[in-house]
Amino acid sequence: MSVLTLLIATLSLLTPCAMAQGEQPGTESGTDTSTATPSMSVPAYSVRPASPDPDGFAPLGDLDDESQRVFLEFTPFGAGIKSIQLPDEFETVKFEKHITLQAQQVAGEKHAVPFGATWVIINGQSVGIGGSAIAPYWTELAPGVFELFIDDAEGNPVLRIERRFELKPENRHGFILSETLENLSKQPLRAVLNTTAMIDMPKADSTYGGDRRRVRYGFMLPPEQQGTSLRVRVDNELLARTKLLGKRTTLASGAKVYESPRQVWPDDKILPGSQRLSWIGFTDRYFAVVLHPVFDPQTVSSADAKLLDGIARIDRYVLDPTQDTLNSVQLLGLQGEQVELEPGASNTRVLGVYAGMRNKPIMNAEPVIASLNMPDMVVSNLGGICAPCTFQWLAHILMDVLRTFHMIVGDWGISIIMLVLLVKACLHPVARWSQIRLQKFTVQMQALAPKQKAIREKYKDDSKRQQAEMAKLWKEEGINPAGALGCLPMFLQMPVWVALYATLFFATELRHEPAFYGVFQQINGWGFMSDLAAPDGAIPLPASWHFSFPLWGTVSSINLLPMLMGVLMWAHQKYLTPPSSATLTPEQESQQKMMKVMMVFMFPVMMYAAPSGLSLYFITNSTVGIFENKWIRHHMKKHGMLEIENIKAEKKKKGPGFMQRMMQAAEAQKQIREKGPAQINPAAKEFNRRPKK
Repeated sequence: MSVLTLLIATLSLLTPCAMAQGEQPGTESGTDTSTATPSMSVPAYSVRPASPDPDGFAPLGDLDDESQRVFLEFTPFGAGIKSIQLPDEFETVKFEKHITLQAQQVAGEKHAVPFGATWVIINGQSVGIGGSAIAPYWTELAPGVFELFIDDAEGNPVLRIERRFELKPENRHGFILSETLENLSKQPLRAVLNTTAMIDMPKADSTYGGDRRRVRYGFMLPPEQQGTSLRVRVDNELLARTKLLGKRTTLASGAKVYESPRQVWPDDKILPGSQRLSWIGFTDRYFAVVLHPVFDPQTVSSADAKLLDGIARIDRYVLDPTQDTLNSVQLLGLQGEQVELEPGASNTRVLGVYAGMRNKPIMNAEPVIASLNMPDMVVSNLGGICAPCTFQWLAHILMDVLRTFHMIVGDWGISIIMLVLLVKACLHPVARWSQIRLQKFTVQMQALAPKQKAIREKYKDDSKRQQAEMAKLWKEEGINPAGALGCLPMFLQMPVWVALYATLFFATELRHEPAFYGVFQQINGWGFMSDLAAPDGAIPLPASWHFSFPLWGTVSSINLLPMLMGVLMWAHQKYLTPPSSATLTPEQESQQKMMKVMMVFMFPVMMYAAPSGLSLYFITNSTVGIFENKWIRHHMKKHGMLEIENIKAEKKKKGPGFMQRMMQAAEAQKQIREKGPAQINPAAKEFNRRPKK
């Protein structure tokens, strides 16, 4: 068999909705051969063909009614979903194209269909129930309601399958899918219904910040640990979609492909702690599509009611295993639990799907979603090396404060400025202490520069002696090396600024919101800062001029805010950075100048395609920082805090600092190790403890 034939055979396993009758996907994993392996003694079953519908299936919802939350289109492939669109959300601020969260994907003759029927296993025999537009299997009974019949070898009806899609009541986000198996034969049946679930979220147009698509899930602990608690735990892994994709393997031809299918649940290596799965979903920066159980939150009394019902296993399929990581398309396949059907009996599996904003207030407003603790999936965390220091309790506080400011002023741009001012005010004592300490140390080092220069010249050929003499000089002059750590408290503020950055980056509230009450849009419809979640777009570029880089994002306009950031950094470097060249070697001085140039140019370049809300945050922070530093330096000069005599007098009055005392203790320990303990003078009163006669 050729490599091409093997590849085609592999592809045929990836998209069950496109397959005709044949091998059941996933049976090679060997997890449940009792339901997956066809029995030789059972009669042959076949799907009863349906009549083609020239008009196609009717949709659910009204895309032009923004009061509705979801609009569903259907496809003949497995009576699945052709697209899930949001009537009240759009791709851009032009409000022309609605957001599409899920869409049928095609690669050649293969189709990846969200929430479509794929196979049914009857008494051990697998029957493909996908169908196609040319040879349909499913008949539409009403908008969102479809049925299919399976007959035995004699043409007698055996099984009826009904799929019913209903929009959630009260204009909530998502829909409810009910799937019914009805035994039409005169004999008991064992049946397993397999379907697909979510497909990958669409790839973002801009790659700024990397691919933010993730896999999130909620789970229950084992019964002995869960006890009577009804609380659903939410994963804290922040799994990137690449976790489900896994690693690619290399074929004999040299082609790299993804394993497909791949079992993802139950599998503790892929979904840690999710052996009792409550819900699972795909998310991106702003939206989520989540599969969840359906129940009444007011009457639920058992943790089992919050588990996904009727699902035995979840597999991951890839539409085209040869695609690269960013452009690959994966979907989840659901293997149902086996049900026993007596003649005339039926069984219905009900699943819910949340499709909407990844937003805490919106999710908390829906009782089932809130009861599943699903709002806890909403985190403002960039992941990677920044994940440990991005404290979510802090990010949630910052987001609540931002919302409060917006309630007061009614503009998100002004709210960002107010939030930065508040954070700056709270951190001012730390910044002031740090600046004063660093400035004093700089003055001390400048006063010491001539003596240091003399030592370097005298011992230029003896680096060890030079270091020893420098340390001796510092000790004699009473200079605390810890003064060089004056910038350390500033680094301790980093978690606050990282949390603030992540909060603004993931805030759904900023999406498609203009800054400053849309004042710039009143100037002949100027698009400058019309969307705080996108680059400022001061001067749009022709489509043929657009370009992008990984992690940098797509450049589609000339942006002014990053340039303004560069000017502010230049001003900060020129006017407010304390001179320190007197204490540096020529090489160190050259390196420092290079770092200044890199900061002025590199940071604006890195932020060029950043959302304008983040740029506004950095500009406000830098501007306030310049005035703050200027005020601190003015305060120090006014009170003579930078006079070397005053610094020495203050040092003498306070005595040795903590670091100096530590150095003295270390020196004493070194002396003990080298020379032994000092001899005790017997005449000393403190050691003469003999009682008087």
